[in-house]
Amino acid sequence: MLNRLHDALRLRTNPVIFFSSAAVIILFVLGTILFTDALDTGVSAASDWLLRNLGWFYILGVTVFLVFLIYIAASRYGRAKLGPDDEPPEHSNGAWFAMLFAAGIGSILMFWGVAEPVSHLGDPPRASTGIEPGTVEAAADAMNFTYYHFTLHTWTIFTLPALCFAYFIHKRNLPPRVSSIFQPILGERIHGPIGKTIDVVAIIGTVFGVAVSIGLGTLQINGG
Repeated sequence: MLNRLHDALRLRTNPVIFFSSAAVIILFVLGTILFTDALDTGVSAASDWLLRNLGWFYILGVTVFLVFLIYIAASRYGRAKLGPDDEPPEHSNGAWFAMLFAAGIGSILMFWGVAEPVSHLGDPPRASTGIEPGTVEAAADAMNFTYYHFTLHTWTIFTLPALCFAYFIHKRNLPPRVSSIFQPILGERIHGPIGKTIDVVAIIGTVFGVAVSIGLGTLQINGG
């Protein structure tokens, strides 16, 4: 049935991955419409728990990844070509920088570059540690979090998966899916149920992440 629907819609993706992820996303959207208050309470509670108990893990994890990427760039692996050995670069370094900046933090920086430290000054992220709003300590904390979100650590979150995608897709010629990154661990199982599950989870996470970006962009437009 899924295959027939897939062919009828002329989709160019795996039917199991597409329809499974679409079903979960549609169910979640319907849930937010039908049970808005309950879902808002549950999601807010889960978010607060994660930030309160695992906030340190996020910061430490990204820092470890940053050190790892610096090592990769400085080592012999930093000279590896992410594509055919005899193919010239498609874009110059300047063009790559412009595209990465524009797609990464260009528009967000214009709004949140000012709004974030001001927001943190009035509502310190680490208020539970005794930092009072509007104080010198709150201002220092606000700038620390802003620098964390807009400097090297942010690019670390982009760069690590980008390197994985580039290597396994363009160097090993694997399908352009998140599951391809796990090929050294899973082998041919990336084409089976485990690989499809990874791709479904990745698609759902990506859609929700894009939804957050659109929401932030809407705030920017609304704020002028």
